[in-house]
Amino acid sequence: MERWSDRPAPELNDDLIDKLVILSTEFFKNHSSQIAKFAPPIVGFALFLRYFHTHHFYPSFDLLQFSSLLLGAGMVGFAIIGTLWLWLLAPGLWIFHGFIEKQDIRQSIKASFPAHESKRIGHVFLLVFLCFVGPYSLCSVMLASVLIFSPSLYLIALLGLSLLIALLFGIAIQFVFKLPKYSFFRYTFNAWAAVLIVNAMAFTLIADTKNFIDDLNGDHLKILAIYLIPLGACLTAAICAMGSFGGLRYAAHFSLLFALIIAFYSGILAGLPDRTMKSLGLGNYQAESIVLEPQYCSETMLKNLPLTPDCSLTDVHVVWSLGETLTLILGSNNDARQVQIPSRFLKTIIRQE
Repeated sequence: MERWSDRPAPELNDDLIDKLVILSTEFFKNHSSQIAKFAPPIVGFALFLRYFHTHHFYPSFDLLQFSSLLLGAGMVGFAIIGTLWLWLLAPGLWIFHGFIEKQDIRQSIKASFPAHESKRIGHVFLLVFLCFVGPYSLCSVMLASVLIFSPSLYLIALLGLSLLIALLFGIAIQFVFKLPKYSFFRYTFNAWAAVLIVNAMAFTLIADTKNFIDDLNGDHLKILAIYLIPLGACLTAAICAMGSFGGLRYAAHFSLLFALIIAFYSGILAGLPDRTMKSLGLGNYQAESIVLEPQYCSETMLKNLPLTPDCSLTDVHVVWSLGETLTLILGSNNDARQVQIPSRFLKTIIRQE
């Protein structure tokens, strides 16, 4: 892919980042088939082991015999991280190739730059700010205000504000860089969806960091977190968009790196085993009711478990529901107890959606 700066592709001995990108690209190109074959089951097995370790149990069957479960878990894990990666990668590439890389726009921007190389840096940063950082960040701050003061209007605000901000920054870009007439329409057309997608995904991180926000002392700190968490994600997406100027492989590597960083610090990575088990329907879900066989409800069980007269458990968190043993958590917080019930006594699980 042609680089925007028209400079030749870097050699291996240029600098560390160029060297790592080239080596990584060659590695995946040469070993893509082996990675596609072995990575999903290995990742799936790691997710299962992490889940079992977290909840202090192991199923009553050999997990390695169920290759479909390993593949399914691995693919769900890749899908979650891959979605985060695409969120960081696609919007920047969309604006870059849909607007900046167009020949008339590109020539006008380059013509507006100062002749001296050292003076161009400020104009490059101004271009990045007006195309990526500014619209992403301004929309984030305004949406955070809507979410705090009028949450019911969030969806309408997301659609409307992203369009308005893309239009305003398009006008600013045309004016600052002396672009052809009506160029702001082209920027608005390409940037609206990008700004919308970046902010929509950024605000989903609030749900992933809910426990962190709830643990903050004082409403002011919680409000500040609601502003800063999506804003930080939007700034990260803008940084990844800068990789588009170097080509697809640079943008892809930057986006993957920051996707893993966001996943780690937001709790997505730590919660990946739980999300995977819930997506596969194997565990980590809330059951409205679990109906057991009548012979299980002896007097001893009635004393130790909160069984109803019709031999059922209500409002139960299911940890694991596959194999010979059903693993549950009864109670909450300090009163929580893990209970294992032989699956032969299970009649029905009514799951909450």
